[in-house]
Amino acid sequence: MNGREQLQLPAHEKSDMHIVRSKFKAHRFKAMARKRSKSASASKTIRLYLPTEWVRGGFDADLRHEMYEALSGARTIPQGIIEAVSGCAYHSEVVWHIPPQLGIVTQDDDYEIDYLLGEDAENGERLAQEGGQPKTTGEVLAFFLAQELEALSGNGNAPVRTGGLLPPSTIAYIAFDLLQSYIVAPPGPHLQRLIQGLLKLSSAADEAVGSYISRQKAAYILAQAPDLSSSSIAELVDVNRTTVSRWTKEPKFQARVSQLRDWMKSPEWTQFRQKNGRFEIIEVPHQPKQ
Repeated sequence: MNGREQLQLPAHEKSDMHIVRSKFKAHRFKAMARKRSKSASASKTIRLYLPTEWVRGGFDADLRHEMYEALSGARTIPQGIIEAVSGCAYHSEVVWHIPPQLGIVTQDDDYEIDYLLGEDAENGERLAQEGGQPKTTGEVLAFFLAQELEALSGNGNAPVRTGGLLPPSTIAYIAFDLLQSYIVAPPGPHLQRLIQGLLKLSSAADEAVGSYISRQKAAYILAQAPDLSSSSIAELVDVNRTTVSRWTKEPKFQARVSQLRDWMKSPEWTQFRQKNGRFEIIEVPHQPKQ
């Protein structure tokens, strides 16, 4: 066999070799296609836009909306009041046709709202300071929330789940929102009462105020009737006789009695006691100290 001569394969072997080569080429082309596809995928990017810290600004607004929504359907709170305060009309005047009463459901036609804006809203803040029935939307809402809070304490276990009452966290949130609305005047008495209840200070505060009033009355009595017995004074101011005896031995109490006695000798005392509602006039038998 010379160099030009080639090995001749039988026909059937040539056919098998052609098939092998064709399969190899097909496999190589598929592998190259997968490589190109993978390379193309790696070069593609997806552009995403994510908010920065400014998005936190929506949290407070969403939470406020959620809390006021929770008030809707509450058993004691008129829907019109909820809508007014949730719309930031905190200090609009409420005119009562039928004043609110504990234990009686207030209907929306029991009152009217005179919406106050701008400087008039500042006058509404001052209007809220007046005692008696609540006179502004914020004070009305505080009035009813205080009822809800009291109902929580007297409803046994799980009052929110089984009694359908408002959660304390919702009441506390609304109270703080009402508090923040005051700019030119102190919070009204109904909001103050609500906050006292939330802080669990109401009972202690009532006891302290009652003791203070009794002590002041006792000082006024001794300034006018220094010979009146401790028993008589105790009966008049609704405390024990031993309490009065203890007060009379305290230097601060003695100084208060002396201060009042000097004041009652001045012309200002006559003018002050003539003002309506300042004093009640009582008559007691003279029972000197034993």
